[in-house]
Amino acid sequence: MRILYVQYEKWGLQVSLKKTEYLVVNSEAAFEVLITDDTQVTQVNNFKYLGSIVTKQGIGEDEIKLRIQAGKRVVGCLNSLWWDQHLSLRTKKRLRQILVESVVCYGCEVWALTAEMKRRVTAVEMNYLRRSAGVSKMDRITNIEIRHRMNAPETIIDRAEIRGLKWFGHLSRMPEDEWPLQSLKSPPQRRKRGRPRRSWNNTIRQEMASRELEELDAFDREVWRRRMGKQQ
Repeated sequence: MRILYVQYEKWGLQVSLKKTEYLVVNSEAAFEVLITDDTQVTQVNNFKYLGSIVTKQGIGEDEIKLRIQAGKRVVGCLNSLWWDQHLSLRTKKRLRQILVESVVCYGCEVWALTAEMKRRVTAVEMNYLRRSAGVSKMDRITNIEIRHRMNAPETIIDRAEIRGLKWFGHLSRMPEDEWPLQSLKSPPQRRKRGRPRRSWNNTIRQEMASRELEELDAFDREVWRRRMGKQQ
């Protein structure tokens, strides 16, 4: 940080120390970052970067919960459109893709979804599908039937997984000196006691296994693209 500060000064740039914060990822240790001998930068537990919440564990459940809440708000604001039987299903599909799923799935390429988070994300999807189909929970119609009526066999989780695999494919094909690839290949830190957290790397491996994909397949764009959506 001090090196950056010095380099910026050489170019006539100034760092706003009052607005500068730092986050230590995957560590509980306390650090002190000094720009000058008497100026200390504030350490935080999380911050928002490009619309996503980054915590000590990276992008985790806090960010996914934020996406879920944002999606619920959009669904509620468009309630009259979902129930409008004069709108075609094609139009409603475009609306939910552009206005709802773009909000819910923002940053989903790096999600590590637990079973509970999958359930909650799917609940948002079924909420607007049910309204679009013109049925309520009181009608006792199954989710499978609603998906059939709305011609929506692919779930929002399926699409999120495909986007994650696309990102993994891009990472794998990057030059060796690119930071994102170096971060992906960096050795894991020593694990703490207790149940291990679900990681993005493990999530991707599971999704690859369900599609019978190997790491080397990522270097063949056509093979990777063709098999990403085919779960076994």
